[in-house]
Amino acid sequence: MASEPDYKQELDEQNIPASTMQKGNAPSGEDQSSISASDVESEPEPLYHKPPTRQFVLIMIALSLCVFLASLDQIIVSTSIPAITLEFNALGDISWLGTAYMMTATAFQPLYGKVSDVFGRKATMLFANVFFLIGSAISGWADSMTLLIVGRGVAGVGAGGLMAMVFIILSDMLDMRERGKYLGFIGAIFSFSSVVGPLLGGAFTDHLTWRWSFWINLPFGAISILFITFNLNLPTPKGTLIDKLKRIDYLGSLLLLTSVIMFLLPLSWGGGKYAWNSGIVIGLLCGGFLVAIIFVLAEWKIPKEPILPIHLFKIRNLWATYGSLFFSGMSFFGILFYLPIYFQVVKEETATIGGLETVPFVIGIVITSISSGIWVLKRGTFAFFPALGNLLFVVGSALCIIFEKDTKRVATIFILFICGLGMGFTMQASTLAVQVAVKPKYMATVTSSVQFVRSLGQVFGIAVVGSVFNNKLEDTLLEKFPNEDGILRVTQHHTAINDYSPVQITMIYDSFINALHYVFYCSVAFCILAFIMSCFIQHKELRTNANQAGAAKPEMSVEMV
Repeated sequence: MASEPDYKQELDEQNIPASTMQKGNAPSGEDQSSISASDVESEPEPLYHKPPTRQFVLIMIALSLCVFLASLDQIIVSTSIPAITLEFNALGDISWLGTAYMMTATAFQPLYGKVSDVFGRKATMLFANVFFLIGSAISGWADSMTLLIVGRGVAGVGAGGLMAMVFIILSDMLDMRERGKYLGFIGAIFSFSSVVGPLLGGAFTDHLTWRWSFWINLPFGAISILFITFNLNLPTPKGTLIDKLKRIDYLGSLLLLTSVIMFLLPLSWGGGKYAWNSGIVIGLLCGGFLVAIIFVLAEWKIPKEPILPIHLFKIRNLWATYGSLFFSGMSFFGILFYLPIYFQVVKEETATIGGLETVPFVIGIVITSISSGIWVLKRGTFAFFPALGNLLFVVGSALCIIFEKDTKRVATIFILFICGLGMGFTMQASTLAVQVAVKPKYMATVTSSVQFVRSLGQVFGIAVVGSVFNNKLEDTLLEKFPNEDGILRVTQHHTAINDYSPVQITMIYDSFINALHYVFYCSVAFCILAFIMSCFIQHKELRTNANQAGAAKPEMSVEMV
């Protein structure tokens, strides 16, 4: 049995000061002085702090709202773009509506893990919530395109924190076995909001105003803030504001933000605003790589508390999981982003019906994300889920290649259901894989990095797949219509397809289908890489308060650092 100093040192390694834990009915003040060393040794402070049932339910409602709104805001504006363009007469700036939000959300996401270690989970979550609502309010009441873009950027700063902090807070409240089913539930909400986003955006634009795409965040966000304020009571790091500010890795934060932004800008512009071989695109990409190298060197050598400890990447579960998440993110958004083109352009369905066509995808995700979480709770095993999920997604993506103009609905339902089953298996297991491989003090850092790597993969996936689709579509149209000036207008205005003869319309649809097939080829390739990486994920024992109770120190894997 360890001595009292040993136990306090272990708590310090978890970033939970033994003298400052004020959770639940834990004694404080004079009562703490009466606790003997033997009591401390025999009853180590629990790693996880699940609140009473009523509080827990309200916290889960708040966290679910955060994930739903942050994910919804990522895509809801897509169906409002025509109305926004008409009102502000700013077609040239319209791409910034998505870029500003995506760029700030992705860039700030990895910072929230370390910030929450310094200032506490509750304060950081409320900060992200407030920023998200301020950005939503600015966007909703914007009277110019410039102000609308600013609002989207501000909202993105908050949204990145919401996505990261939800998983960090769940991981603080629930032990590793129990959290699986809740992580699966949160993953299902994320997928559901990605599908209903365009439907809601279209409904608001058609029947109310596009501004409701942003105003909808305000009442639900306020509910989330209230529930978190009065119910979330996790241990808070002690120390003065000055001491906490000194712990922030400012150099690392600046380098990371700069690198991510220098990557995201050319990926958003390439193939659209600028050619991929243009000087500004190549220059920004090269600059992003250079700053990323400087960031790695700086994090390795300079700060005492780096944002992203480089030595963690020698852990097999971390590099395997992050690699799998990056490639699966590329594959996932490659499919999700271009399915509406298949349903709305090729199948000639409305935006509403096209959105409903993707419901089997969501159902598949819900089934496997929740059921795999229950499996983890009952059996304590998780390592095979990412490989199984990626393998299923490879099969589903490959089957998408058979999509044609006359493909039966029952076939699309089955194929998208398979894709959803695969994606659902990977969601909560990937988070567990990195959390179980490190000491508790690194839990917030590796958890926020999970969301960051997945988001970065999605951004790269959209850029790569978008370039492949656009180039293949344009080449095929020009090949089929060598003497038809203006044929490329159908790539921008799909209704222009009806201006051609029936034979020409068939050729145009064939061109779209051919380009979409190349999208699915890319998705298959990305997911094969994700599957290979996920095969390296190792099983580790899932720590719980119960299996910790018998020892003065939490059990640590020999690979943990």
